[in-house]
Amino acid sequence: MAHKTRTAQVLDIVKVLAWVVIAVALVKFAFFPAVQEDEGSDGMDPGGNFGQMTIEVGRADITNTVSVTGTIQADEPVVARATLDGNVVRTFVNDGDKIAKGDAIVQIRKDFPGETRQVTDEEGNVSVETAEPTYKFETVVSPGDGTVSTGVLVGQQFAIGDTVATVAPATFSAVASLSADQMYRLQDAPSTATVTIKNGPAPFECTGVKLVSPTGKAQDPKSNAGSDNGASSSTDLKARCAIPSDQTVFAGLQVTLEMTAGSATGVLAVPISAVEGRYQSGTVYLPTSDPSKPEKRAVTLGITDGKMVEVKEGLTEGEEILEFTPTSNKDNQDGQTGPYGGMDSGMAGGSGDSAGTQ
Repeated sequence: MAHKTRTAQVLDIVKVLAWVVIAVALVKFAFFPAVQEDEGSDGMDPGGNFGQMTIEVGRADITNTVSVTGTIQADEPVVARATLDGNVVRTFVNDGDKIAKGDAIVQIRKDFPGETRQVTDEEGNVSVETAEPTYKFETVVSPGDGTVSTGVLVGQQFAIGDTVATVAPATFSAVASLSADQMYRLQDAPSTATVTIKNGPAPFECTGVKLVSPTGKAQDPKSNAGSDNGASSSTDLKARCAIPSDQTVFAGLQVTLEMTAGSATGVLAVPISAVEGRYQSGTVYLPTSDPSKPEKRAVTLGITDGKMVEVKEGLTEGEEILEFTPTSNKDNQDGQTGPYGGMDSGMAGGSGDSAGTQ
């Protein structure tokens, strides 16, 4: 048996000691976990109180421009109706013809039987004679320019008010749905709007802006406005604007419709995050010594651009108010934004002169 050198013996001892240390460490990790230090021992409060975030009332220039997305739609066909009870005796157009307003479409005739009367001849014989029938004619004309659609046949009978034909105009409109908050901002709807078509012609102006219901009837936005601060839920109301005849468009194109419904220069204004309410009346909160009980104050509101809102009455320039209402604070905690797009902080948009403080 070979005798180990002194160096080999030392290495064997070192190996044994290393294995012992490893074994002890494994036992400690498995059965004696380290006691966690007191989280509060470093003197830091993870739920720190940042106080009341406030902002000073300042002045701003506000332009109430509402931008909505929609589509190009062909204008609805107009209806030509019978103006007489009777039968068709003549047609003037064929299905698919292009006609102008006032052009004849069909002629309707109403028959009136001749009157009967008794006649006595010279010999005293009595006979009955019937007079020749009489007729009344009415021509149904086109109510507008466009392509006519009709399947009327000669001899077909109509009553007054029956649809004889429809005329599809070669005109288009930009149509966009409005949310509730946009309805509030369009209380005084403009007569024109700017239409932008992606990858289309340069932005152009359309005329005759109307707020219409799905039935096509013009609506008064004030009659649709509720008493709340204008939620962003969709409504059945739509904005409709006639496309000029010199513009080439196609049904189904995506468009952006911009409508400016007023502006104000150098008016008292605050961020919308600081106000409960968006139309006519609202509420702001003033800081107090007790952050949980801010002072509530009613204000009269003017126009808004979706970021700032005009304050007509209730506040003075330089007055300090809470930057976020209790409601908007809760919305921020829930990861939501308020009506009109909300704000991340203070005077977002950079149109005011006031500055936020803590």
